[in-house]
Amino acid sequence: MMFILEFGKLFRRKFNYLFAIILILLNLVFAYKLSTFATFFDMSEINIIFNIVFKIDLILILFIMGINYILSYREDYISKVNVLIEVRKKKSIRDFSAILASLIYFLIYYVIIVTSLLATLFVRKNSLFTELKSIMMNASTAGAYATMLILLLLFANIIFLLSLTLFNNTNLAISVSLLFFLGGEVIANMIKARVNFASERIDNSVLTIFTKSFNNLNQYITFNLATFLPVVLNIIGLVIVIYIVRFIKKIFG
Repeated sequence: MMFILEFGKLFRRKFNYLFAIILILLNLVFAYKLSTFATFFDMSEINIIFNIVFKIDLILILFIMGINYILSYREDYISKVNVLIEVRKKKSIRDFSAILASLIYFLIYYVIIVTSLLATLFVRKNSLFTELKSIMMNASTAGAYATMLILLLLFANIIFLLSLTLFNNTNLAISVSLLFFLGGEVIANMIKARVNFASERIDNSVLTIFTKSFNNLNQYITFNLATFLPVVLNIIGLVIVIYIVRFIKKIFG
């Protein structure tokens, strides 16, 4: 029931559809200007698609996903639904439902946006479309790519939830989430520059793992323990931190 409610919130937000249209138009521009971008960046068109186009799509989708996730909390707070959830001790169920709904919705969202690019390439550059199709039809590559994509979406949702858990303020949560994704790598480099013994440990920490995993998301990705295990461990660690923060807040009321 709660999952359906969370999914319904996403479906009724008109700006999601407006944003999808903007992204589809952006992909059309990329499709028509691929040769220009390939010349400018001195990269093959396949590399442009995987390392620039698909990643820009993902970054923008993560942004809109974060706005949706945090807005859901604001709506619950304004409507006093959060009080009912607290009284009935359904907070964990609500969080799980919100994350699951967000994962499914924005995974489909991403597939639709990518499909718009592929459809345009099918019409304009059939040879390039065939090359992309052969890469995506490779079960190992497609499976690894999809798994990493899901993990990145899940990681982002956990960060949004952690921000809301820490501050209980939607505006602050949005700011902190943006700071994390934009400045996490910078903070990690500052720590490594000042604390020598932390250099190795910081490489797979929560500050750097998103960027590292994001960079691995390309046509060469394969199932590899060194690629997937760090992001999984960081997700588990973040979930533990969320429960610890909630426990401390509950004690100090």
